[in-house]
Amino acid sequence: MSLLGHIHHLSEDIGPRGSATEGETKASDYVQRCLRELGLQPERQPVLSATSSYAPFIIATGATLLGMLLFWQPQPVGAAAAFVLATTAFGAVLRELTFNDNPLRWVIPTGRSQNVLATLPAVAQDEKRPPILITAHVDTHRTPLLFSSPAWRRVFRVIMPAGLGCIAALAVIFAVGIFSPARALRELALAPGAVVAAIFLLMIQAATSPFTQGANDNASGVAVALDLAAKLVQRPLQHRDVIVAFTACEEVGAYGAEVLIRAQRHKLRGAVHLVIDHVGGLQGRDFGPSIIRSEKFLRRVECDPHLVQVAQRIAGERPELCATVRDFDLAYSELSIGAKYGLRTIGLIGLTPEGDLPNWHTPHDVIGNLNAATLERTAAFAWHLLQAIDAEDAA
Repeated sequence: MSLLGHIHHLSEDIGPRGSATEGETKASDYVQRCLRELGLQPERQPVLSATSSYAPFIIATGATLLGMLLFWQPQPVGAAAAFVLATTAFGAVLRELTFNDNPLRWVIPTGRSQNVLATLPAVAQDEKRPPILITAHVDTHRTPLLFSSPAWRRVFRVIMPAGLGCIAALAVIFAVGIFSPARALRELALAPGAVVAAIFLLMIQAATSPFTQGANDNASGVAVALDLAAKLVQRPLQHRDVIVAFTACEEVGAYGAEVLIRAQRHKLRGAVHLVIDHVGGLQGRDFGPSIIRSEKFLRRVECDPHLVQVAQRIAGERPELCATVRDFDLAYSELSIGAKYGLRTIGLIGLTPEGDLPNWHTPHDVIGNLNAATLERTAAFAWHLLQAIDAEDAA
């Protein structure tokens, strides 16, 4: 099936594919069927995941607001309880934003999902190098107010650091309040408390908004990964096995990639991790894939410098593919999980020339808004990148 054919089935026939929902399961069934039709033997890997990316932050901000109420009680015990709530929330959010277990994950709703993966073995089995892992997530996000316009997306970029700063400031105020009943302290807490309250309301709105159809994010990445699998069946790499994985629950904290890489971390030691996400372009705009040099959510994660150099060389040799090297500063991708486990990461993400993601987490993420030329360029570039990595191994 063509790239657009895969995207049409995922985004139109199946439709929204929220993490750990029936739609996501149907998408996993589809990619598993496609892999079998290629003659592969796909593996299905269970994933236990959160069902909302916003639930941890609703709980953290809600607990901090409860601390605010307790802080206004006259006795020191209220301030002490407020301090415990704020410091626990602060530490838990820090760990959540760096994809680590924390108390918030112990209480949020969870659901069962699945990864689907297949291995395409190298020709030279007697002298193999570490494998290449390709990941593309099948799930889709919701459509929050925070993503509804460029102005709101700018708010999104600062909301997490601002929220963390306000919770930290409140924890300090609460600590001082244990020893001082001064009303001025309570009034001082109102300003950061108002910011936390605003974030609390925005998180609730986000958590209750509809899911996208996810044509670009990330049916486009799934389509490119399926295209690569089809090519590799006909022309396997010489020196590296390729594991093509269609991951679950990326949109709620990259749970699928975490389960996948943690379970196979010994097999993946030294592996290349290629992430393909949001690569469908934008109707009416002519640009190519972005080679991701680093990404930043709470902290910056660097991709493998040598792989970036290889990709940059391909971009120079094939200017018709319009590939550029970029830093991804809008959010996270599965690159952060690969880097967490020491893999050699590199990503292909379809940033606009202005550095935005087309129709990101909006109702407009439909197949009619994609650019077939951008999609084809990405698929071609990804194939050349695999060949270049393999050719370097043979040199």
